[in-house]
Amino acid sequence: MNSNCTQLLYLRGEDNPNILDWMKKRTNKYTSPDIQNEMLKVMALKVLREISASIHASTFFTIMADETIDASNREQVVICIRWVDETLEVHEDFIGLHQVDQIDATTITSVIKDVLIRMNLSLSKCRGQCYDGAATMSGARKGVAANIKKEEPRCLYTHCYGHALNLAFGD
Repeated sequence: MNSNCTQLLYLRGEDNPNILDWMKKRTNKYTSPDIQNEMLKVMALKVLREISASIHASTFFTIMADETIDASNREQVVICIRWVDETLEVHEDFIGLHQVDQIDATTITSVIKDVLIRMNLSLSKCRGQCYDGAATMSGARKGVAANIKKEEPRCLYTHCYGHALNLAFGD
């Protein structure tokens, strides 16, 4: 197999002959696609834990989300968290791309709340939410913004400026 992972191991083996010895083994090399995917998941969870700890150390955060349909017609929700560290540096961290069965306010709200629980972040520390202007997201009575605001009244909705620019310069 000549996968990217295998090629990177051989490249790294130029600096570390132990890796080349390992790669010469016929069995138990732990380079199968399943093992590679498991290692990637472990690394991704470590990154998310570090991001979560950093956000948790800050006082407040903002939820940023958008929904889309990918090339294979699967509905997905992208979630990012915006926060400020102790040196007042702004961070926007990609948290995940979550496949959903349908794109409605209830489902997306549930996904956002689930992500916050998994990140060990309390909705009570959320002070902002930023979405596009679609009724599903920004609807005043039944949109995601309204659903979140019912649970945390201090979590203000702001229309995404990226989408506002699209409206301003569209034909």
